[in-house]
Amino acid sequence: MKYALIELEDSDVNNTALEALQPEAQEGMNRVSIDISTNPPSIKIGAEDSHALRASVNSYLRWLGVTTDIANKYSNKEVIK
Repeated sequence: MKYALIELEDSDVNNTALEALQPEAQEGMNRVSIDISTNPPSIKIGAEDSHALRASVNSYLRWLGVTTDIANKYSNKEVIK
């Protein structure tokens, strides 16, 4: 199995983003294992082959970017419910 480790700076925004990605990691995928940690903030991705690893890393980096952008944009604003 091949592995990739994405380590993040310890911040509230990154921890919030990782918590938002937890359901996706728990859903499970064939040929891929995901371990998300908030202490220290990181995502460990394991895959049977390099193609699955690359696809998973790209997906998680994209999702992480979107969630941190949203968290940064709205962190100081009141959200209307």
